[in-house]
Amino acid sequence: MVTRSYRAARPDRLANGFGLIGSVTTRDEMRREIRGLINHSRHASHNFDYQRAYEMLFRRHVIGPNGIRLQMDVRKRDGSKDVPANQKIERGFARWGKLGTATRCGRVSWHGAQCQIATGIAREGGAFVRFYEGRGAGKFGFQIEPILFDRLDLDLTMPLAGGAYIEAGIEFDASDRITAYHIWNRPDSEAHRGTAQRRERVPASKMIYVLVPEEIGQVLGVPRSATALRLMNMSEGYQESAMTAANYGAAQMMFFEQQQSGAQIGGAVDDVPFDEIEAGTTAMLPPGVKPVPHVPTYPEAAIEPFMRHMGTSQAAGMGVAYETLTADLSKANFSSLRAGKGEERDEWRMIQRAVFEGLHDLIVQRWLRMAILSGQVMLPMLQLPRFLDGVTWRPRGWPSVNPKDDATANAADLTSGARSLTEIVAERGRSLDDVLDERAAEIKAFKDRELPVPKWALDATPTPPPEPPKEDDPPGPEDAPGDDPEGSEQEAT
Repeated sequence: MVTRSYRAARPDRLANGFGLIGSVTTRDEMRREIRGLINHSRHASHNFDYQRAYEMLFRRHVIGPNGIRLQMDVRKRDGSKDVPANQKIERGFARWGKLGTATRCGRVSWHGAQCQIATGIAREGGAFVRFYEGRGAGKFGFQIEPILFDRLDLDLTMPLAGGAYIEAGIEFDASDRITAYHIWNRPDSEAHRGTAQRRERVPASKMIYVLVPEEIGQVLGVPRSATALRLMNMSEGYQESAMTAANYGAAQMMFFEQQQSGAQIGGAVDDVPFDEIEAGTTAMLPPGVKPVPHVPTYPEAAIEPFMRHMGTSQAAGMGVAYETLTADLSKANFSSLRAGKGEERDEWRMIQRAVFEGLHDLIVQRWLRMAILSGQVMLPMLQLPRFLDGVTWRPRGWPSVNPKDDATANAADLTSGARSLTEIVAERGRSLDDVLDERAAEIKAFKDRELPVPKWALDATPTPPPEPPKEDDPPGPEDAPGDDPEGSEQEAT
C-alpha cells in the first residue's frame, strides 16, 4: 500500500533544516533568536554595502526628504472644511517638529527622529519611542525619545497574577494587550555613565514599539534583511577573496626553476638572480636555472554573473528591485524598470502605512492634547475628538518611470472620469488643496507684478458658463425659423 502524504513535511538529505516533533511559535523563536539576528544585522550594516544601501533606501522611501507630513481634514457639522482649525494644527505641529523642541535630547528634530526610527525598523525590526508630557517637556508640554533596543530586558519572562505575564521584557494582560515595558535605565555596555543599572517599568501609555507587523501574535520585529544576512556574509567573503586573487593576478611575477639539484644559484641557497626587473633589462642566468613565468587568469568572467545572482537573491529577500539595491543599471530596460519599480513602490507604501499607523497617529494624539493645554494651539479642548478625526498623513510619492505616457494616460482618465485629480496628485505624495493653493498664489503673484499670466495658468483657469440670452437681445443663429425654441432654451441654459 502506498500512503499519500506531503513529502515536504519530512526532512531528507537534500531538504533539511526543520524537525518533525513539536512546533515553535513565532514569539518563542523571537525571544531566543532576536539577539543573534540583531547583532548579525548590525555587523552587516557596519561592514556590508548592500545592508548599508538598504537602510538608506528605507529612510529615503519610507520617510523621504520632507518626512511623513501631517494633513488635517477637520470638518464642520455641515460637512465643509474647518480651515482655521486645520491651519492651526498643521502650523503648530510644524513648529513642534523643529530642532530642539520635539526630542528629549534636543539634538534631533522630528524629521531626524523619524529617520532614526526608520533605521531601527530596517536594521533591528522595530524601534522603541518614549513619551514625556507636562512640565520639563518643552513649551508644548510634549517630547519624545527614541530608545535603544538594548535597554529592553529580554531575559525577564515570568507569569503575573490574574493571567497577566511578562515575556521578553514586555508586560501583557490576560487578553494579550501590552500594558508596560520593562527597560534598563542604561545599556549594560555603558557603565561609564556612573549610575547603577536598574530596571524601570514604563506604562504602555508612555512608550510604544514601532514595527511592521507580518505574523499573527508577533511582538518583536525581525530585521528586514533577516533572510539575506547569510548571503551577505558569504558574498562579502567571496568578494574579498576575489579581490585578493585579483591583486595577486595583476602583479607580474617570475619564478626560477633550478635544473640541477646539486647546483646553487648565486652565492647562497636562498639567492635568486633578480629581485626586480626593469624595462629593457637583459641578463645572463646562472647555469642550471630556467625562468618560469607566472601568468594568472584570475579574475575570471564567471565572477560577474555569480555576484549578480547573489545580489538578486538578497534584493528579493529585502523586497526591493535588484537595480535599486545595487545601482546596477547595465542590463535594465524600460519594461523591467517599470515592472520592478511598481512592485517595489507598493511594498514601500505598505511600510509607510504601518509606520504612520504605529507611530504618527499615536504621537499626534498625545501632542495635540498637550499643545492645546499648553496654549500653543488655540483650540477648544472639548472638540479634541473632532480634531483627531481629521488627522491624515501624506507620505512621499514617486515620479513616474515614463512621465510623458503617464501624463497622457492621466489626462485621458480625467476626461473619461475614470480617475480623479485628487487620486493623481496623491500618487506623488501631495494633496489637491496644496496644489490648488500654490497655483492660485502663483497666478496672483503674476497679476500683482503686472506680468503676463502664463498660458498654463490661463488654460487651467475655469471659464464661467455662458449666460442665457435676454428677451430684448437680437435673434441669433440659434433662433432661426424651424428650430425648436424649447431645445434652444435648454441648450443656452
